Amino acid sequence: MKLSYFRTTTLFVLSFFLFVSCEKKLQTEFGNSNIYFSNISPVMSFKGTETLSNISSQADTTVLLVGVYRSGIVENLQEITVTLAIDSAYLQSIIVAAQTVLPSAMTDMMTKYKSSKAFGSSMFSIPATVVIPQGERKVTVPVTIRKSRIKLYDNTYFNYSPADFANANIIKNRMMLLPIKITATSELPILEAQQRCTLQITKSLVIL
Repeated sequence: MKLSYFRTTTLFVLSFFLFVSCEKKLQTEFGNSNIYFSNISPVMSFKGTETLSNISSQADTTVLLVGVYRSGIVENLQEITVTLAIDSAYLQSIIVAAQTVLPSAMTDMMTKYKSSKAFGSSMFSIPATVVIPQGERKVTVPVTIRKSRIKLYDNTYFNYSPADFANANIIKNRMMLLPIKITATSELPILEAQQRCTLQITKSLVIL
């Protein structure tokens, strides 16, 4: 009888402390706290038919299309430094593999980017680090694009003519890809599924 009472009391005490521990955890943090790109494939476009004389006057352009977020609900959002890198080699290796891989082995990324090209620091630049401020959940990464270089790149291949756009049989899947990767953070783990972001530049009939 005494042994049964002792077991019951012990179980009650352990359950109580477990409940208190869980309550305390819920008060301070709910959900997994990770750092990730909010939009892994933002898109921009440019007309791209300018003459060489006009290209030389095209200044670099900084766009704010790439956001880095932190997840999880906590009482105090600490400042977090996020380290970034241009990651063209990884993406270009996927594009190269897509040219010869069997159809059954094609991944979604291979299918999407097969006709495109990944560019590195000669085409764009990003800051080495960005900071999510204390109390905030997001920071926007300034991506500076060397506009003149883009307009010079393989125009005969990359640009679509008005006739091409009118032809439904021509698949408009050629893109210039500016790939970025989160390599480290000062506090939280990186969400691997959204560790990379690719800024997609497409041809358009509208001037950027």
